[in-house]
Amino acid sequence: MAKKKAAKLKLSTSNILTCLVYAVIGVLLCIFKGGSLNILMTVVGALLVVLGLVDLIKNKQVGKGLIEALLGAAIIVCGWLVVDLVLLILGVVLIVKGVMEIVKNRKAGFVANLSSIMLLVIGVLLVVANWVLLDFMFIIAGVIFIVNGVLALFGKTLIKK
Repeated sequence: MAKKKAAKLKLSTSNILTCLVYAVIGVLLCIFKGGSLNILMTVVGALLVVLGLVDLIKNKQVGKGLIEALLGAAIIVCGWLVVDLVLLILGVVLIVKGVMEIVKNRKAGFVANLSSIMLLVIGVLLVVANWVLLDFMFIIAGVIFIVNGVLALFGKTLIKK
């Protein structure tokens, strides 16, 4: 009789940081609802600027780096003016990312795809946020982000050996 080895929990710094980012975003969405947009816009803009600078300086990708940095700066400077457009774009990006991850992991099963499904749902919620109760949508998105953070920490890190 062969013994089954138990799944080991392997926590990496990346998984912990991902969990924390998702949890913080989820809590902000639940507490501040629509008001959290300004915070999120600034954070997303700053991240894009940093990614752009990294691509420019470290990776020597001038075109990609300039686009990321300029998009980030535009979101920081005038993000509050174009909230609807940014929500739509962010929602579409999350939908595409979720679908791509589901397609990539299609043979892994439902549990392995929960995080990708959550991204897809968050994207859909952001796209339709203009047509339904905005605060309600932010609370739902916040809860989904928190659950997604827990899944990112534990659901994706169980490695069978």
